[in-house]
Amino acid sequence: MKSSIKYSSFILAILFAAAIIASCNKGPNLTTYTYPAPLPTGFSPASGYPGTDVVITGSSFGDYPNAVKVFFNGVKADTIRSCADGKIVVKVPANALTGKVSISVWTNGVDSLGIFTVIPAPVVKSISADAGTPGDTVIIKGMGYGTDPSKVVVSFNGTTGTVNAMNDTLIKAIVPAGFSSGNIIVIVNGFPVTGPGFAYLVPVPDPIYQLDFEGNLNDKMGGTASTYIKGTAGVAALSYVTGINGQAVYLPPGVKATAFGDVQQTISLPAQISKVPELTVSCWVNWAGTADWEPIFDFGETRGNRVNLTARAAASWNGAGTNMVSRFIIENKTGFSGYFEYNNIGNKSITVNTWRHAVLTVSSANLIMKMYLDGVLIGTKALPAGASNTIFSHSKVYIGGQVVAAANEPTYGGKIDKFQLYNSVLSADQIYTLFYKK
Repeated sequence: MKSSIKYSSFILAILFAAAIIASCNKGPNLTTYTYPAPLPTGFSPASGYPGTDVVITGSSFGDYPNAVKVFFNGVKADTIRSCADGKIVVKVPANALTGKVSISVWTNGVDSLGIFTVIPAPVVKSISADAGTPGDTVIIKGMGYGTDPSKVVVSFNGTTGTVNAMNDTLIKAIVPAGFSSGNIIVIVNGFPVTGPGFAYLVPVPDPIYQLDFEGNLNDKMGGTASTYIKGTAGVAALSYVTGINGQAVYLPPGVKATAFGDVQQTISLPAQISKVPELTVSCWVNWAGTADWEPIFDFGETRGNRVNLTARAAASWNGAGTNMVSRFIIENKTGFSGYFEYNNIGNKSITVNTWRHAVLTVSSANLIMKMYLDGVLIGTKALPAGASNTIFSHSKVYIGGQVVAAANEPTYGGKIDKFQLYNSVLSADQIYTLFYKK
């Protein structure tokens, strides 16, 4: 009985194996499909920048973008934007070369549809300034701009400026009103090139008085010219030298007052020009550093009624060291019986024989005096109630000399340029604009 069961199992196993072998011999039911060759009829445009979209027309392209390959003189396009049976849209690759356009769809290809000319992309190499205000002219240097201004757009973080001159390697653009800080973008024939960043500088009002020292002491704003007091110390007179921007005035160093009240080596501005409740004084200085207590400017009537800016006090004076100092002094004026000094000792010093931008502001409304060096606040001094820049006469408005000097007190020695008076207290941003734009 057992042998009969074993024999039956053996027969069933043989029959099952035979069935499997028979089914394998039949093979899968596969269908072979032959894709039609693409039939392009043309493409446009025939030239363009890298990144340009090219439209290839024709038929038998299919509708599967991954099956399509397009080459520009052998360089494969990395972006097929769309594919329909009669149209392919492809982006010209960044490293494309002028030459034949080739196409393949699946395994079928066309070697040449025609010649595509790659136009070198415009390039921005540099800009003349990295910050400015509306109305400034910025020079953009590079290549590939062409010569037709109507085909060029310059935008300042999205706000379009005015192109007023150009050639293939240079564009002069006027900064537009309403722009904000961001990148300059040059668009040539619709092709955008992102340039460097360009920051917005806060506009500054016109000064009430300005000396540019372009060979004279004339007020650029059209007011009364300043005068020069040489004194009797027997030194050389002032001269005009190369400045921070154009010419500057040079006052020889080493000059001292010979007696109390003596005036030496001083530029005298019109009386009372600085007598305003809100005052900003801005100037560029290149100080020789000969002596302590050399005044950059001094406005007032007496030693006890004055506002001034001093390049350096004595090292031991109130711990000033070598730092710049401004002083507001009131003596025996209404509300101030006696002598009062308000000394603003900065936390920075003026580097000798180097152009530095020095600013003093005095606010009667806010009762505060501030100093800036190279656009940065370096000292603040609170003023008492009732203090005002108008509390005393400004009968003496001096650059380089003391309002009333004691014997042997020095005058300023060195160069000064772009001396400006404002009848308002400029903001920190506006003062930075003055520093940046020189």
